[in-house]
Amino acid sequence: TAKTFVTSLQLGLVVGLCFGTIVALFGGALLRTLMGSENLDPAVFNAALRYVRIRSIGMPAAVVIGSAQSACLGMQDVRSPLYVLVAAALVNLVGDILFVGNKSPWIGGAAGAAWATTISQYAALALFLKWLKYKPRAALLQNTDTTTVSEEADQQLNDSVNVNA
Repeated sequence: TAKTFVTSLQLGLVVGLCFGTIVALFGGALLRTLMGSENLDPAVFNAALRYVRIRSIGMPAAVVIGSAQSACLGMQDVRSPLYVLVAAALVNLVGDILFVGNKSPWIGGAAGAAWATTISQYAALALFLKWLKYKPRAALLQNTDTTTVSEEADQQLNDSVNVNA
């Protein structure tokens, strides 16, 4: 149902925020564990840490994208995720072209690749949310009603806010 789907998106957002926060805060320790501390070049470590911290910004989008993609596949819609992910890949490619060659340590190189990927994830999230807003509820629930998913989701969110108030 739409209620379950909205709940999964909300849970995905919370999980993504928590995971992203943990990775951002403890990225240094995690990297040292993965890379080993013996003969660790500080320049490589700092570039990797910047990459990890920038990518942690995209964690909420990545988790919600996974939920949205699963919902599409569950509704036997294989084309929408394909279109969204191709568009995200193109955004990532353009971002890589624009950012990676930059000389700034916070925008270029590995950090540039991280920004390109993070931006592409939020672009994909926006496309999935647009799809959800305009996809007829009938396609989601095998109903002839023309109510969109976003209208039902808005009503459910309003109901939950009113109950908690």
